[in-house]
Amino acid sequence: MIISMQGNWEVTVKSKSASYQHRFIIQGATTGNGTHNGTAGTSVNVTGNQWTIAIQNKPRSGWQVSDTQIKFPKQAGGNYEFEIWSNDAGTDDDFNDLILTCSTPVNINDFILYGNVTLYSGRCIFNPCRRFPFVIETYPALKKALKNPLIEDWIKKYYPERIPPKIEEPNPPDPAPYFKPVVFDLSGEAMQPKSMVNYVRSSYPKEKEEQNKKEKNDGKKAKETASEMAASNFQLLSSSSRLASSERISALSEDRIKLATDIGRLFYPCSTKAGSNLTLTFEEYDRTAGELSGGAHTGTGNRELLGDTITDMHGNYIFRFSFDMTFPGLEDASDIAPGEDVNTVMFPDVIVKIVEYSPYEVRYESAPFYNIPNLKRIDLCLPESQVTVTSTCFNGNLIGSLGNVFIGGNQNTYASTFPTNLRRYGNSNYLESNGVISVNSSLAGFNVECAAWRGTIDMKGCMYDSAKKASENKIEWYTIRVRRSGTTNWEYVSQNYKHPKFSKRNLPNYTGDDVGPFYPSAGGTLNGSVPAYINIQREAFVDGVDWEFSNIDRFMQLNTALYDIISGVRTPGTFYVRVDGYDSSGSLVPDATDLIPLFIHNNGLNFRMTSPGFSDPLIEPTDCGLYRLTDAQMKTPIEFAFQANDPHGFVNEYELTMGRCPNSALMLNAFGGNFEISGNYTLAGGGNSSNHHGCSGFTGSHEDFSNPGMIDVQIHPTSSGEGWIKSGEYFTIYTFHLTASQRITNGYNSGTSGAYRSSARIMMERLNP
Repeated sequence: MIISMQGNWEVTVKSKSASYQHRFIIQGATTGNGTHNGTAGTSVNVTGNQWTIAIQNKPRSGWQVSDTQIKFPKQAGGNYEFEIWSNDAGTDDDFNDLILTCSTPVNINDFILYGNVTLYSGRCIFNPCRRFPFVIETYPALKKALKNPLIEDWIKKYYPERIPPKIEEPNPPDPAPYFKPVVFDLSGEAMQPKSMVNYVRSSYPKEKEEQNKKEKNDGKKAKETASEMAASNFQLLSSSSRLASSERISALSEDRIKLATDIGRLFYPCSTKAGSNLTLTFEEYDRTAGELSGGAHTGTGNRELLGDTITDMHGNYIFRFSFDMTFPGLEDASDIAPGEDVNTVMFPDVIVKIVEYSPYEVRYESAPFYNIPNLKRIDLCLPESQVTVTSTCFNGNLIGSLGNVFIGGNQNTYASTFPTNLRRYGNSNYLESNGVISVNSSLAGFNVECAAWRGTIDMKGCMYDSAKKASENKIEWYTIRVRRSGTTNWEYVSQNYKHPKFSKRNLPNYTGDDVGPFYPSAGGTLNGSVPAYINIQREAFVDGVDWEFSNIDRFMQLNTALYDIISGVRTPGTFYVRVDGYDSSGSLVPDATDLIPLFIHNNGLNFRMTSPGFSDPLIEPTDCGLYRLTDAQMKTPIEFAFQANDPHGFVNEYELTMGRCPNSALMLNAFGGNFEISGNYTLAGGGNSSNHHGCSGFTGSHEDFSNPGMIDVQIHPTSSGEGWIKSGEYFTIYTFHLTASQRITNGYNSGTSGAYRSSARIMMERLNP
């Protein structure tokens, strides 16, 4: 895969130890872009904020991307250097086939972070990579940590708003976009004064300054070795450093030592794996006034985007950024005479994030890493539950998942609509032949039995198979078609689909490059009139194009609402979705077809409840909605109507309840039967009982009352009982609540719709005759 770079570097071929031809490609840079020969000694000066390197090899016919890995940087004299090792398509696995050296001058305003990224899972409560401060990074881990009394007391003091309610709310608020870390800064890491470095400017010869001006005037880029901020132009007089970990522990108070000891017991063994091909986003963080005065980390301080980088196949990364170290005295360094000023500079604090594009979503955010020096190793552990990892596929299906729902079974290579070929069972998920889905896999993040599909669906699959050679991966274009079951006409999908390129991700207002539709005149089916899409998976793995690796397995965000309208009416039903892959000549690639059924349902429930009133028209409410009843009217029926149904059978549950205040018992009659109300009483309701392989469905009130329309309700006190207002009462309120939900998904949500709700009430006052 590609190697991400930031800033200006000299890239040199250090060595080549292979018989195949090699080359490397620079993309996204300001200068130095293009294809460069892979012979030893080839050197390219590259400039730009964000760019990429891809190494390619040519086994026999056609170039393909080599596997690459990063070697960590070091300072060699006045330069920072690191190497990129690569492995070609040969039989060895030694990663010395082509080695590049990347070099850049040391500069006091340039910072290089590097390290290894792992994903952790299992019984971890605290981030296994962090000690002083300790960090909780997921909501499940927070709930587990709160079981410890000392930890709970700390969180109550510093993060009271993060304490979950003891009793689960029936309708909790929407979750936060992402979990901001809970930081246990027991040693005052954030509150300590930042390390300070005293620099004095060295001699800066007049001749060097004139040479820089001359090169600029000639339209040439002045070399960084002559940069005014080059480290060689400054002397480090002194610096202060933080306490070592052992010194921090000895400086803790007794209660914090006890807390640190308890936290230490919660570092259970974690399962870890390499964080391969992850895009890391870095931000400089300014602490809030509250944090500076000793408060807990909030994550609400000002931030500045520093840039992004990508981890290699082993999870190693290198990231370079610039941060102005000239404040307060070196804003115009060229005007400062040698020895004229001694300047105190402060190192930055850095936050690391995982950010997905299209749609934009923050998946993970770290606690700050404080006081970063110019060259710093930071190994990162990220919670696997929060980070979506996109990996290469190995003998996968062309349609492999819809959102987070893996579609098992065999690829439908012949596009058959025979029921046994349409059923796709596997990974504990069950896609039925009519397109109804049952999700039982914990990997989806939700469970549902017999749901329909709604909205925009992420289609993901194997357009590039790592089990095959690059020359055997021939899909360069693909088309998508949709057809309603029972019809014969296919409709080509022609909606726009974009995917970001890494080197462009921070351009203003950038949302990605077009993947399609294009109308190629390649030949065969692709005759210039058929909408087709670029196979970006192949371009990334074969051509080295710097497509963002996150979600690269997604090939369409299918807007189902474009295909379910008949004569202007949105009509749910079973649809067939077919994907075909084509080579450069427009010929259908063998075994590059797949077809699945989807029951598309973009209609909501038929849901309504009318306002209750009395059957006697002489009983009218006052302006405030208060009914005043005589003793003779105390058993007059209350009437209203309701509806909670889905004719297609996707009601998950519905419930009609009635309540009384005061909640003293009263006998009532409804739907031909007597019941006693005291507090709340369920008048009607039911839920889905079907499951996969059956999926008979539940239509709700339609099924329970054999009526697809509004259900009339009449309620009255029994003839032998008391009336609406009991003896000794003068005022009563009756409430009615109708709730329902629908089994529906886009592959990401909970599998059910949000709750449908309707409420009404009647207030009664006794009016003696």
